[in-house]
Amino acid sequence: MPFAILNVHRLEACSIFQNRKALPMEPELAMTRRRGTPFILAIAAAVCLQAAAQAQPQPAPAFVRSITQVRDDLFKVQSGPGIGAVTVFLVTREGIVLADPLNQEFSSWLKGELAARFPERPVRYVLETHYHWDHARGGAVFADTAKFIAHQNMLKNMDARIRDARPPGDTDDLDGDDRLTREEALTGTRAQFDRLDGNADGFLTQPEMMSEVRRPDITFADRHTLELGDGRVELVHAGNRHSSDLFDVYFPDQKVLFAQDYLWAKRVCCGFSFDRRPIRTVMDSIRTLEALDFDVVIHSHWEPGTKADLANLRIFLEELERQVSAGIAAGKTLDAIKTDVRLEQYRSWAGYDQQLPQIIESAYNSLTRY
Repeated sequence: MPFAILNVHRLEACSIFQNRKALPMEPELAMTRRRGTPFILAIAAAVCLQAAAQAQPQPAPAFVRSITQVRDDLFKVQSGPGIGAVTVFLVTREGIVLADPLNQEFSSWLKGELAARFPERPVRYVLETHYHWDHARGGAVFADTAKFIAHQNMLKNMDARIRDARPPGDTDDLDGDDRLTREEALTGTRAQFDRLDGNADGFLTQPEMMSEVRRPDITFADRHTLELGDGRVELVHAGNRHSSDLFDVYFPDQKVLFAQDYLWAKRVCCGFSFDRRPIRTVMDSIRTLEALDFDVVIHSHWEPGTKADLANLRIFLEELERQVSAGIAAGKTLDAIKTDVRLEQYRSWAGYDQQLPQIIESAYNSLTRY
């Protein structure tokens, strides 16, 4: 390239361009100016503008909700990026079975998509896997055609005091007045505080958080088999994992499991003291699911996985329990246990560096309190 300025790094070119009057002339650059200063300055200006534009933080592209075929007539719906909630639906000759309706904005979009893709097959059943607002608020959109199925404890949780049926994300009613301040609300509940605060009084009550959640038409205690047209779905109570009414959804013909909160594939998460439940409760729940015949797991958050991934999560929790229990038996402090327990074989799992200290503390709390 004949011009010296074009051989300079783009940011250096910007500096030369912006300070050209103050810089001493190099011989080659002086010769270039005699050949065509306006031309060179125009090129320098273009280079400078391009470098400045690339240096600016670029906004993330808008997330586009997606519907993906999992197997046969079973589909997964991704509602948002990252930890954004996931749901599934099964298309049958007689209509559609939909799992969590998430929220009204999402369900309105999904209803339009289903009508366009599967005309004359309305949603006949909505499976409310648990009472938490981040999974259950959108049911009213399908109330004109669907019946709602939930575990029998969902009705109790919807009417319970906040301390007895807390919202998702480790939020708790710390002062016992049966309402949440913005400070008491954590994670997603704090992020959605104004949306959930129906009367805008600065407090969240259980009726406000449940106001858009449909009460079920059909409830069950342990397991429930639903048949619609040529489709079959089995609902399996999660044994008090995450919430007392939580159930997982099994599609035996497709050999697919839709697994709910706090079951992940190759991920260390989350620091919520196992929802104030014994760590054994989570492991026992996983063992129940391992007895089912499936090979694909769709998680209600994060990425899908396999049956082997689910078994590996149980093995991870067993090893976590063993090492933390050993530290407690040896009289070690929580800080010392956090230092000693490394579980290096899981270093490749997402969230390992960020979440390992929290999940060690969760195991410690579970083993010493429950």
